[in-house]
Amino acid sequence: MNNKAQLHTLEGLGAAVLMTLTILTISQSTMIVTPQNELAVDVHLEQMSNDALTVMDIAPHSSAQYNLTECIAGWDMTEATYPSSPTSDLDELDEGLSYLLPNILYNVDLAYFENDNLNVKKVIIKGSPADNAVVVRHFVTLTNETVSDMGGAWNLAEDELKVVEVRLTAWKV
Repeated sequence: MNNKAQLHTLEGLGAAVLMTLTILTISQSTMIVTPQNELAVDVHLEQMSNDALTVMDIAPHSSAQYNLTECIAGWDMTEATYPSSPTSDLDELDEGLSYLLPNILYNVDLAYFENDNLNVKKVIIKGSPADNAVVVRHFVTLTNETVSDMGGAWNLAEDELKVVEVRLTAWKV
Protein backbone atom coordinates (compact mmCIF):
# COMPACT_ATOMS: atom_id res chain seq x y z
CA MET A 1 0.00 0.00 0.00
CA ASN A 2 1.09 3.51 -0.82
CA ASN A 3 -0.13 6.43 1.32
CA LYS A 4 0.99 9.09 -1.17
CA ALA A 5 -2.38 9.20 -2.92
CA GLN A 6 -4.18 9.91 0.34
CA LEU A 7 -1.65 12.61 1.25
CA HIS A 8 -2.04 14.29 -2.15
CA THR A 9 -5.84 14.21 -1.80
CA LEU A 10 -5.66 15.87 1.62
CA GLU A 11 -3.19 18.50 0.32
CA GLY A 12 -5.49 19.27 -2.62
CA LEU A 13 -8.53 19.54 -0.38
CA GLY A 14 -6.66 21.82 2.04
CA ALA A 15 -5.43 24.03 -0.80
CA ALA A 16 -8.97 24.30 -2.22
CA VAL A 17 -10.39 25.31 1.16
CA LEU A 18 -7.59 27.85 1.69
CA MET A 19 -8.11 29.42 -1.76
CA THR A 20 -11.89 29.56 -1.28
CA LEU A 21 -11.55 31.24 2.13
CA THR A 22 -9.02 33.73 0.71
CA ILE A 23 -11.30 34.72 -2.17
CA LEU A 24 -14.30 34.96 0.17
CA THR A 25 -12.39 37.13 2.64
CA ILE A 26 -11.12 39.48 -0.08
CA SER A 27 -14.50 39.86 -1.75
CA GLN A 28 -16.31 40.48 1.55
CA SER A 29 -13.80 42.93 3.00
CA THR A 30 -13.54 45.36 0.11
CA MET A 31 -16.18 47.38 -1.60
CA ILE A 32 -15.87 47.00 -5.34
CA VAL A 33 -17.37 50.05 -6.99
CA THR A 34 -17.21 50.65 -10.70
CA PRO A 35 -19.62 53.53 -11.28
CA GLN A 36 -19.67 55.73 -14.33
CA ASN A 37 -17.65 58.96 -14.23
CA GLU A 38 -20.52 61.18 -13.01
CA LEU A 39 -21.46 58.68 -10.31
CA ALA A 40 -17.90 58.26 -9.04
CA VAL A 41 -17.92 61.77 -7.59
CA ASP A 42 -21.25 61.11 -5.85
CA VAL A 43 -20.01 57.83 -4.37
CA HIS A 44 -16.84 59.52 -3.12
CA LEU A 45 -18.78 62.49 -1.71
CA GLU A 46 -21.24 60.19 0.05
CA GLN A 47 -18.42 58.16 1.59
CA MET A 48 -16.58 61.29 2.76
CA SER A 49 -19.77 62.73 4.28
CA ASN A 50 -20.63 59.50 6.06
CA ASP A 51 -17.09 59.24 7.39
CA ALA A 52 -17.21 62.86 8.60
CA LEU A 53 -20.32 62.24 10.70
CA THR A 54 -18.86 59.02 12.09
CA VAL A 55 -15.58 60.71 13.00
CA MET A 56 -17.46 63.59 14.64
CA ASP A 57 -19.47 61.10 16.71
CA ILE A 58 -16.48 59.15 18.00
CA ALA A 59 -14.05 62.05 18.30
CA PRO A 60 -12.02 61.86 21.51
CA HIS A 61 -11.94 64.93 23.73
CA SER A 62 -8.27 65.43 22.91
CA SER A 63 -9.09 66.18 19.26
CA ALA A 64 -12.44 67.98 19.61
CA GLN A 65 -14.12 69.76 22.46
CA TYR A 66 -17.43 67.96 21.89
CA ASN A 67 -18.51 64.95 19.87
CA LEU A 68 -21.58 64.85 17.60
CA THR A 69 -23.93 63.66 20.33
CA GLU A 70 -22.82 66.43 22.68
CA CYS A 71 -23.18 69.06 19.94
CA ILE A 72 -26.74 67.94 19.23
CA ALA A 73 -27.54 67.73 22.96
CA GLY A 74 -26.45 71.37 23.37
CA TRP A 75 -28.68 72.66 20.56
CA ASP A 76 -30.95 75.54 21.63
CA MET A 77 -33.86 74.33 19.43
CA THR A 78 -33.81 77.38 17.13
CA GLU A 79 -33.94 76.84 13.40
CA ALA A 80 -31.13 78.32 11.32
CA THR A 81 -31.77 80.98 8.70
CA TYR A 82 -29.96 81.54 5.40
CA PRO A 83 -27.60 83.27 4.93
CA SER A 84 -26.20 83.38 8.42
CA SER A 85 -23.81 81.55 10.64
CA PRO A 86 -25.09 78.55 12.59
CA THR A 87 -26.28 78.92 16.12
CA SER A 88 -23.50 79.16 18.66
CA ASP A 89 -24.34 75.75 20.13
CA LEU A 90 -23.46 74.09 16.85
CA ASP A 91 -20.27 76.02 16.07
CA GLU A 92 -18.15 73.04 17.13
CA LEU A 93 -20.10 70.77 14.75
CA ASP A 94 -19.80 73.27 11.91
CA GLU A 95 -16.06 73.71 12.48
CA GLY A 96 -15.49 69.96 12.57
CA LEU A 97 -17.47 69.35 9.39
CA SER A 98 -15.70 72.24 7.63
CA TYR A 99 -12.37 70.66 8.52
CA LEU A 100 -13.40 67.12 7.53
CA LEU A 101 -15.15 68.21 4.31
CA PRO A 102 -12.83 70.75 2.67
CA ASN A 103 -14.20 72.51 -0.42
CA ILE A 104 -17.61 70.90 0.10
CA LEU A 105 -20.80 72.77 0.91
CA TYR A 106 -23.31 71.17 3.26
CA ASN A 107 -26.53 71.63 5.18
CA VAL A 108 -27.40 69.85 8.41
CA ASP A 109 -30.95 68.98 9.44
CA LEU A 110 -32.13 67.27 12.61
CA ALA A 111 -35.14 64.94 12.49
CA TYR A 112 -36.83 63.66 15.62
CA PHE A 113 -40.23 62.58 16.87
CA GLU A 114 -42.08 64.67 19.40
CA ASN A 115 -45.66 63.86 20.41
CA ASP A 116 -45.89 61.34 17.55
CA ASN A 117 -45.00 64.05 15.01
CA LEU A 118 -41.83 64.05 12.94
CA ASN A 119 -40.01 67.35 13.30
CA VAL A 120 -37.29 68.30 10.85
CA LYS A 121 -35.26 71.38 11.76
CA LYS A 122 -32.55 73.04 9.71
CA VAL A 123 -29.59 73.80 11.96
CA ILE A 124 -26.70 74.57 9.59
CA ILE A 125 -27.37 76.09 6.17
CA LYS A 126 -24.54 76.72 3.74
CA GLY A 127 -26.68 77.24 0.64
CA SER A 128 -29.08 75.57 -1.72
CA PRO A 129 -28.04 72.01 -2.66
CA ALA A 130 -26.89 71.39 -6.21
CA ASP A 131 -28.03 68.58 -8.49
CA ASN A 132 -25.11 66.40 -7.39
CA ALA A 133 -26.01 66.62 -3.68
CA VAL A 134 -25.95 63.49 -1.53
CA VAL A 135 -27.71 62.94 1.80
CA VAL A 136 -26.19 60.84 4.57
CA ARG A 137 -27.78 60.04 7.91
CA HIS A 138 -26.39 59.34 11.34
CA PHE A 139 -28.38 58.62 14.49
CA VAL A 140 -27.53 59.94 17.95
CA THR A 141 -29.24 59.08 21.21
CA LEU A 142 -29.77 61.81 23.78
CA THR A 143 -30.27 61.32 27.48
CA ASN A 144 -31.42 63.83 30.06
CA GLU A 145 -27.94 63.76 31.59
CA THR A 146 -26.22 64.62 28.30
CA VAL A 147 -28.68 67.42 27.55
CA SER A 148 -28.29 68.86 31.08
CA ASP A 149 -24.49 68.71 30.89
CA MET A 150 -24.50 70.52 27.54
CA GLY A 151 -27.18 73.06 28.49
CA GLY A 152 -29.47 72.11 25.62
CA ALA A 153 -33.15 72.92 25.29
CA TRP A 154 -34.40 69.35 24.78
CA ASN A 155 -37.18 68.67 27.25
CA LEU A 156 -36.46 65.08 28.33
CA ALA A 157 -37.73 63.20 31.34
CA GLU A 158 -35.17 61.68 33.72
CA ASP A 159 -35.31 58.21 32.12
CA GLU A 160 -36.27 59.24 28.56
CA LEU A 161 -34.12 58.61 25.51
CA LYS A 162 -34.45 60.72 22.37
CA VAL A 163 -33.16 59.37 19.06
CA VAL A 164 -32.24 62.15 16.65
CA GLU A 165 -31.39 61.64 12.99
CA VAL A 166 -28.64 63.96 11.80
CA ARG A 167 -29.05 64.51 8.05
CA LEU A 168 -26.06 65.91 6.22
CA THR A 169 -26.71 67.12 2.67
CA ALA A 170 -23.38 67.66 0.92
CA TRP A 171 -22.45 68.86 -2.56
CA LYS A 172 -19.53 70.19 -4.55
CA VAL A 173 -19.76 73.38 -6.54
